[in-house]
Amino acid sequence: MAYRDLLFAVLTYPDATPAAAIRAGAALARRLGGEVTALALAVDIPSLHNRLANALAGLDKLAEQEEARSAALAEQAARCFTAAAAETGLLATAIVERAPMHAEAERICAHARTRDLTLFPLGPAVLEDRALAEAALFGSGRPILVFPESGCVGDGEAFGKAAIAWDGSPRAARAVADALPALKRCEEVRILIVTGEKPTVAGGGALDLVRHLKTHGIDAQVDEVAAGGEPIGRVIETYVGERWIELLVMGGFGRPRAQEFVLGGATASVLEAPPCPVLLSH
Repeated sequence: MAYRDLLFAVLTYPDATPAAAIRAGAALARRLGGEVTALALAVDIPSLHNRLANALAGLDKLAEQEEARSAALAEQAARCFTAAAAETGLLATAIVERAPMHAEAERICAHARTRDLTLFPLGPAVLEDRALAEAALFGSGRPILVFPESGCVGDGEAFGKAAIAWDGSPRAARAVADALPALKRCEEVRILIVTGEKPTVAGGGALDLVRHLKTHGIDAQVDEVAAGGEPIGRVIETYVGERWIELLVMGGFGRPRAQEFVLGGATASVLEAPPCPVLLSH
């Protein structure tokens, strides 16, 4: 069993997805299985039509130049992805699509709603990538996979070791269900329970998840780690590093408050700096 239909989001404005992140996305898609579409967005920047501003600063001319730069970067990214996919034997398509400025999230969500999984590189080079990944997580109705833009992903047909961050919540349950195609391809699967961080999470709380995974042919081992007063994001990051985890599966928590979306601690930490490729579901 494998994913059949993947999406990889590539940005060009105001910052462009680095070539290394594009190559890493192709390598990750190969490990997940299935066919992937790279969506490279070229941004349309509206003209101001302000005579004084144009006379003083030539803002409309600058907008035209930035539009042209975004379009050129989108074509370049599409070629980069196609080349990386060919090197790994990945079945892939790259498309360039124009999107109005500030409407990139809506365009990505529209594509993501008819895909099994959408991949997002996260890192310091692209300032907008976290916001767009967050929008897809909570607005597409489908899972996402975030990964460090600077992370090197080696050749391989699957992940070696995966971990499930389990707290028994509906979001964690959804993430496990969405991750089954990837988990079945892993050499080893572990379940992480962090105790002392949430009152609803206690030791021994993963026994039924172990049973469920067993019905899908997955033999999982449980690791119970005490938070010890540390932030949950740091606990997870330390665990991933010490256990050499290549894929982390977890629920994405967030709730609306006024005009902003307030993220849970673990979700915010992962979207800020994923310690490895992380599959998130809401």
